[in-house]
Amino acid sequence: MTNICPNGIIEPYPNLSNSLSYLFFIPYHSFRGRKLSFSETGVILDEGNIAILPNDRLSWNALLFAVTASEAEALARSGSKPTAKMQREMLFITTWLKSLGATSVTYASELYIRHAGNVTGVVEPLTGAQMLLGGVPANEALATFSYHFDVRGCIQGIGDKANNLGWFKSLSFKQPIFNVGIRHALIKNVPNLAVVSPCSGFEGLACSVGRIVEFNAAVGQGVGIAAVNAILNNKNLADVSNREVRQVLVETGQLPRIFGVPNNGDAMLLAQFENLVTSDAIA
Repeated sequence: MTNICPNGIIEPYPNLSNSLSYLFFIPYHSFRGRKLSFSETGVILDEGNIAILPNDRLSWNALLFAVTASEAEALARSGSKPTAKMQREMLFITTWLKSLGATSVTYASELYIRHAGNVTGVVEPLTGAQMLLGGVPANEALATFSYHFDVRGCIQGIGDKANNLGWFKSLSFKQPIFNVGIRHALIKNVPNLAVVSPCSGFEGLACSVGRIVEFNAAVGQGVGIAAVNAILNNKNLADVSNREVRQVLVETGQLPRIFGVPNNGDAMLLAQFENLVTSDAIA
């Protein structure tokens, strides 16, 4: 299942007040008369991140809808617009918030689709295991990033499939702290094309981390530098190395602190898991 969040603001937010979220998601489900179970109902007002904005306004991204992979792709191809069913749920949210005293409630016109698939044929695909190993080598790194393997709502049936394949270990892996490069975003056989987004060349659990905007901002900056490098040196974008981009950051004083932390134990386990549970294994 894929979780879709109808809010144009990506987490994490500044000025967070997450304690407020507990005051919303439990009472709302009581108001709706709906069981607080995302897997059973397919929709939930989650324990979301709430941003406190000027003029007594709040913004949060907590309303989640579960869809299939094909539905997520169709939504992504059609402008990420909420369906009629989603809009009806948003109207319930509006009614409920106004009953609590809100004078105005506005929901985003575009969905935040956590994951709708990944491109293939990139120069160096990035897996969850590679993230746990610390990402690219420190002498190639453009930045360092950390986020947990957040597959909100889980992937239906993946545990059973893993067990059937002989995997009896825990499916819980620690949050990676890894060094960032650009090679997972560069397309190998299409000249001068890069894909910087949640659908870059992620494999396994890497897509759950690669969807985060701060990570992609660092990758996007690197790709921009690589594009200039390719033009100046008359070569394809895919042939620009992480080290060439890093050198520009060093020379301009823009290289951030690099602090990737290898977690070899979890990385070995996740590598086994990602190899076992390939796309054809869970089909």
